[in-house]
Amino acid sequence: MIKAIFFDFGGVVGQLNREVVKQLECDYGLPKNGLFKALYGTPEWRAAEIGRGSQKKWLEAAARALEEMATRPPPGIQEIASQIWGGHDENVVRLVRRLRGHYRVGLLSNSTKRLEKQLLDRDGMRAMFHVVINSARVGVAKPDARIYHRAAEMIGAEPAACIHIDDLEDNVRGARDAGFAAIHHQGEFAALERELRALGVAW
Repeated sequence: MIKAIFFDFGGVVGQLNREVVKQLECDYGLPKNGLFKALYGTPEWRAAEIGRGSQKKWLEAAARALEEMATRPPPGIQEIASQIWGGHDENVVRLVRRLRGHYRVGLLSNSTKRLEKQLLDRDGMRAMFHVVINSARVGVAKPDARIYHRAAEMIGAEPAACIHIDDLEDNVRGARDAGFAAIHHQGEFAALERELRALGVAW
C-alpha cells in the first residue's frame, strides 16, 4: 500500500519549458541535451548539489561549458535559466495539495542550498510538503540509493510504500533500485495522473 509520494522540483513541480530548451539549442548550435549538460553535467555542479561547492563556481563552470559547445555566442547563464524555468506547474501544485489529504507528500530534489529560501519559502510552497529533502543539505544526490532511503526514513514509510516522480530517467531508475515505485514525468499532466492511478493512488 502506498503511503508516501515524493516529487522532484525542477521539471516536475518547477515548470520546465521544454520547447524553449529545444529552441535555444537550435539557435546557438548546441547538441541535443547540450544545455542541460552545461548546466548539470560539470564537476562543479556535482559538488554544489551535495553541499560541497558554491553556486558561484557552478554557474561560472556552466557558462564556460555552454560557450565551448555553442557555435554562436550564447546569452548569459542567468538569462537562459530565466527562459527555461517558468515558475511552477500549477496542475502539479494542485495535485500535491489534493494528495496531501490522503498521503504523506515530500519534495526530493537535487539542488543547491538556495532551494528552500529562494524557491520554496518565497512562494510559500514549503508548507505543501510534509518533508523537503535537498541533496545539498543531506550530502548525497539522486540517483544514489542513500538519498531515497533517507527520504523514506524522514517521511516515516518503508521504501516499498513510496513513489518518486522525476523528470530524469537516471533518477527514476535510482528510485526503483532503492525499492520505490517511480514515475518518469515528461511534462504531460494527464499521463502523470494515469500512472499514479495505475500504482493504486486515489484522491
